[in-house]
Amino acid sequence: MSKARQSGVRAYVKNLFMRAMRPGVAPLHARLDRLEAELGLARQRAAKDRGELDYWRWLIKRGGSEKQHGEPFAVVFGRWQRHRLLKLAEYLGIPQDNRPGNIDDWCKARSVVEIGAGPYPAVAAAKKGWKRCVAVDPLARGYVEEGLLPPACDSVTYIEAQGEDIPLPSNFADLVVCENCLDHVSDPAAVVREMFRLLKPGGLVWFFVDLSDHSDYMHPHPMTEERVGELFQGFVLVGRELTPHKAHPKAHSGLRALLRKPAHAPEPVVHSAPRPATRTGVNGALPPAPRFAIDDEEAPPPPQPEIKVNSGRPVGASSN
Repeated sequence: MSKARQSGVRAYVKNLFMRAMRPGVAPLHARLDRLEAELGLARQRAAKDRGELDYWRWLIKRGGSEKQHGEPFAVVFGRWQRHRLLKLAEYLGIPQDNRPGNIDDWCKARSVVEIGAGPYPAVAAAKKGWKRCVAVDPLARGYVEEGLLPPACDSVTYIEAQGEDIPLPSNFADLVVCENCLDHVSDPAAVVREMFRLLKPGGLVWFFVDLSDHSDYMHPHPMTEERVGELFQGFVLVGRELTPHKAHPKAHSGLRALLRKPAHAPEPVVHSAPRPATRTGVNGALPPAPRFAIDDEEAPPPPQPEIKVNSGRPVGASSN
């Protein structure tokens, strides 16, 4: 057999072998494709995080706030965040001044979580603090290690986490704050689901976002009024307004809203191991589980009476 013919036979056999193996390697190809997509998303997040942290370094440590706003970062953002908290008081219909029951008294009695908090969150503007106060941000470690947090944040607990997966228990908060964050995240719907999970029934979301058609790697999900309505359809709208104030120069306006989680909302499903029993019955045994009659079905038999124990064996039992 000539070398050319041998080469053609080998190529033919190799092609048959690869076609036969294709169904078996397809799952591997799919896994590799998913891994490549996940790595691409991780690289994109890392680039976005580096860009945001560089911006905060410039604004806080390199004179950016003075150049851009004419005053130091802590002064400018402290004034802005206090104004936002007073705006919340207006929506709630409670005093903004020093009268009893004002916004600071309201905050002191409640637990709050701010998502995408940045180095000066709105929750830091409460003069009397909060019952519990948590700021969630993927750059939290950078803020702390590089000394970017102002003294107003001394009573704020920072958690390094993405808004799509927050390591806090369900029904944790009376209020969730989300200021200029939702258009920055990778999955806005997942972040809104986390807001719903974190809130107690009847809890509130204090929300702001730029309305824009512009997208870039820092703002991958531009928001419209319709999109916001779709994302928060599980909430009850308390109040909203369009404002000319906006964070991005290419946004055409901002949307401010106060939303409420329905008081009758079902309890979130928590996937975890069952809690250990804390109640015991006679002789340390667990109490019997309650029995329920089911419509149109025979009810289960009643529990059998307990056999009394005497000297280590049941009464009437054989001694053999």
